[in-house]
Amino acid sequence: MSTEDLQTPADETIPVETTGQDAGAQSPDNAASSPANGESGERNLLSVVRDAVDKTQAPDQQAASPAEGSEEGREPDANEPKPRDDENYTDVPFHKHPRFQEVIRERNAFKADAGEYRKVKTFLDDNGVSAEEAADLLTVGALAKTNPAKAWELAKPWVVKVMQAAGEILSPEMQAKVEAGELSREAAFEVSRARASVQSSEASQSFRAQQEQRRQVEKAAEDIRGAAVDWERERQARDPNFAAKVEPILREVAYRRMKGEVPDSPAAVKAQLDDIYKVVNAAYAPPAAAPAPAPRPAATRPARTPITGGSVAGSTRPKPDSVLDIVRQAQGG
Repeated sequence: MSTEDLQTPADETIPVETTGQDAGAQSPDNAASSPANGESGERNLLSVVRDAVDKTQAPDQQAASPAEGSEEGREPDANEPKPRDDENYTDVPFHKHPRFQEVIRERNAFKADAGEYRKVKTFLDDNGVSAEEAADLLTVGALAKTNPAKAWELAKPWVVKVMQAAGEILSPEMQAKVEAGELSREAAFEVSRARASVQSSEASQSFRAQQEQRRQVEKAAEDIRGAAVDWERERQARDPNFAAKVEPILREVAYRRMKGEVPDSPAAVKAQLDDIYKVVNAAYAPPAAAPAPAPRPAATRPARTPITGGSVAGSTRPKPDSVLDIVRQAQGG
């Protein structure tokens, strides 16, 4: 067999079954002509070694390497939702936290309920209906669906009163004229309804006047309260010791009101508070300031007299005769 038959093509790998003896039995020529020393041979040998190492790798080492997509070694995703934090609210922006949104919904519900209550109260006040009358009407309306007999028992006196006010029930006087033949029944009802209309108009005007008077009283009281608040706010800004004077001012206000001195206008409120403030301010004694500690006297030390000449620790140095002696003495020589 010739040397060309033993040559391995460049695109083929070296057989892994080749033993040490076979490799050693090759001639130098064959070894020189083998592509194992070439670039392609180096790559093929490297791939064989890698395959062998991967197959013989220990199972625990394989398990230790993080698998693709596993939790270990994976950086957290910025878009991944955080666990809910109801204590420090760090999982989401505070205004987007479920608890914050729940509080907002509760607040909106309370606001809606308060708004409905104000509407009902305003309606009752504008029409002069008391809380007891409103409760009776609601009770009659509820009983009309479940117990009509009881509803009529409660509503009958009210219905009779309304019919009399509307002129639909003849008064004893008109009924006597009808029975005496002075008026027909139809004419009596016309007179009764006309009188009821006039009385209703007068009652409406009186009610509106009373309502306007009530509004004026409420507004005057609100203006008086506002004047007192403004006066207090102004004094707080101007007097640094005002907090210590509030209690005696309130006692003086209560005392004067017991005597009947009740202001009826914002100007009267400010005048009264100014007068009370002067009285309280005159009797007010600011707390005495703590005396400043006396300065501590500076420590005095006895004057020291410099020592010239003499000797230190019993040693006597000769007087230097030259610069060399000075240097030696400085060096301890």
